[in-house]
Amino acid sequence: YLVAEQDGVPVGYAYAGKFHDRAAYDWSVETSIYVDQNKKRMGIGKNLHEALEEELRNRGFLNMNACIAYPPKEDEHLDKNSVEFHTHMGYRLVGEFHKCGYKFNHWYNMVWMEKLIGEHLTDQNPPKFG
Repeated sequence: YLVAEQDGVPVGYAYAGKFHDRAAYDWSVETSIYVDQNKKRMGIGKNLHEALEEELRNRGFLNMNACIAYPPKEDEHLDKNSVEFHTHMGYRLVGEFHKCGYKFNHWYNMVWMEKLIGEHLTDQNPPKFG
């Protein structure tokens, strides 16, 4: 976990967890980033993501995957900003599931995005956990 603070108050966080339990996927992580709604577009998310990516790369991880709620049509609860942010950070869209997430009494789609951050070798060293 990485936490961004302003004047000692948390304003955002980022973290990575296992992408899948099977050992074959040890080099991949699922990432998550949250920035306080009142602090968006101030560079906090970018700084958190860059720090997280550097830490993951240094530990030998190769793939960053993001699962993102995605509205078919933007509403008062959800916009498409997260996909735009991840695209700006170098991710690419790899899949979309339809009406699979339910919150705020609405059905939302979910998209998967990926970013490759390391060289994929035939004889790959394991990543460093913890």
